[in-house]
Amino acid sequence: MKDKLLVIGLKNSSEKAFNKLFEIYYPKIKAFLFSLNLNHSYEDVIQETFITVWNKRASIKIDKSFDSYVFTIAKNYALKSLRKQLSNEIEVSDFHLQDTSNRADQLYDSKYFQEKLESSLLKLPPKPKTVYTLKRNNGLSTKQVAAELDIAPKTVENYMTMALHFLKKELEHIVR
Repeated sequence: MKDKLLVIGLKNSSEKAFNKLFEIYYPKIKAFLFSLNLNHSYEDVIQETFITVWNKRASIKIDKSFDSYVFTIAKNYALKSLRKQLSNEIEVSDFHLQDTSNRADQLYDSKYFQEKLESSLLKLPPKPKTVYTLKRNNGLSTKQVAAELDIAPKTVENYMTMALHFLKKELEHIVR
């Protein structure tokens, strides 16, 4: 019953209701993702899940199970992440099987991408750049970054989302 009231609040764009639903469902979704062996990118999946929940809040059906709704979204992002992970693993194994001329081309492409990524990182605003660097390059968790920068974990997530969206837009012409 309490979830239903929170979903009604969410439909009415209540950030307080959204944050409470996040607090309730974050550990449940995290456990679900760990059961799928999605250990490394679980935070990205959870973040994408709740971004989708917020963006589609107006279309949520109050008479339907919010639990099923949020887990379906998480499952879809998890599958997308697992496909990407598998694709990356296949690319790595293919890389090792190709001849040396192809390897030289791929090394050049990889170096080119890395240079473009570094160039794009320089364009990021200071806070998102710092958060991205601490999470991706230093391997810190959201909580660790929040503690180091003395900001809320939700703020870390927001900065990370900003950084990822910016980099995706900056690099989309290379990754196609």
